[in-house]
Amino acid sequence: MLKSMTGFGAAEYKDDERNMRVEIRSINNRFLKVESRLPEILQPFESDIERPIREKIARGTILLNVNYQSLRHEPEYILDSNRLKEYYHLLNGIKKEIGSREKISVNSLMLLPGVLQKGKNSQEDKNILLSRCISLVNEALGKMLEMRAVEGEHLAKDIEQRKEFVLSVLNKIETMAPIVVQEYSKRLRNRVESLLSGTDVELTDSNLCREIAIFAERCDITEEISRLKSHLHQLQETINSDEPVGRKLDFIIQEMFRETNTMCSKANDSVILKELVDVKTEIEKIREQIFNIE
Repeated sequence: MLKSMTGFGAAEYKDDERNMRVEIRSINNRFLKVESRLPEILQPFESDIERPIREKIARGTILLNVNYQSLRHEPEYILDSNRLKEYYHLLNGIKKEIGSREKISVNSLMLLPGVLQKGKNSQEDKNILLSRCISLVNEALGKMLEMRAVEGEHLAKDIEQRKEFVLSVLNKIETMAPIVVQEYSKRLRNRVESLLSGTDVELTDSNLCREIAIFAERCDITEEISRLKSHLHQLQETINSDEPVGRKLDFIIQEMFRETNTMCSKANDSVILKELVDVKTEIEKIREQIFNIE
């Protein structure tokens, strides 16, 4: 089953103490790229939060946005005034001993270990928030993957329809190709007979057959049609695969273009060329759809 590289999913959690909302968007990219916007308290756990995404997605730019709001009024940091006073008296005593006149800055005391401490529940909050965040990421990711799968089904149907059209045109060209040689043979014979009329030169079948054979060899597209049909078969098989196939499909389309361009250069018939232009147009439309496939 094909999967689109574009999708969106969101999940939200609320209680009396916190609000958290996770949104995940994905857009096209040849490779996997995850861009995360996390609240400060969760930034140290970025790799843990992104892990579910990297495990389930192969290609695309993933935009992860986590919004968090605490509803508690407890301070995040607590000032240990007793320890600050201890530092101050200790440093003040050393100043007197060495005869220093330098003032003791409160700002510098705040930076000393143990003076400014995180609230009692701060570390517990981190673990709770991380667990909650990962749960919401999985929920939002599931919704986004579901959306990508639905879009992938539409892409698969469109590609299959275009594939069938290309196949029908190839079958039509396959029946027309021998007629091109026959028409060339008639035109060549009539032209030569017209040029040789009134002269003593005789037209021999051997010379005529040689020219026709050279033309037939030069404009023979049987091999290219066969290979292009094989690529169409590979295209269908790949579409039915459960694995990420975007890169493989891109390669198949390149080969389809190669065979079609070769046929365009070899075809010596305006009607066949017109049909081949339609084939190239459909292949181009298939390629545009493949740009969206994981």
